[in-house]
Amino acid sequence: MTPNFEYECALSGVVSAGQAHFDEDGLDDLPAGWTEVKFTRRTFNPKWVLIQQVKTAMVDGLSRQFPEAVQAAQQVAIRLQVSAQFYVMEQDTPVYITEVETVYLSSPEISEDVAAAMNQARELLGLDALQLIEADDEDEGDGKKKAATST
Repeated sequence: MTPNFEYECALSGVVSAGQAHFDEDGLDDLPAGWTEVKFTRRTFNPKWVLIQQVKTAMVDGLSRQFPEAVQAAQQVAIRLQVSAQFYVMEQDTPVYITEVETVYLSSPEISEDVAAAMNQARELLGLDALQLIEADDEDEGDGKKKAATST
């Protein structure tokens, strides 16, 4: 199967075409050695919050139409009536909105900067750092070192 996506490293800007599609891990055609980072955030749906505020205002407003001595007793019936008015709208409005942001990081073997940034982020998030091994880069033949991850 042909790759269906081109990946760009959020740290280095390195671009790589997807590799063979692989269903078993949920990463589709992500190149080997690359990392997918997802940030999933749940927030209250502003529309749902507004509905709750309107319901509260309606209950308060309708309650004030009664003498103060019976307001508390009438609030139960008023809340029931107001809830019935908004029932369908509440059923169609989710309480939360889920936002998902996904970024991709190239293999730390490609760049020492990527490896360092990944380890810094991992440390800030309370994760163990990747074990980096300095190895001779035989391809360059100039004695430079490159970072590699150990497994």
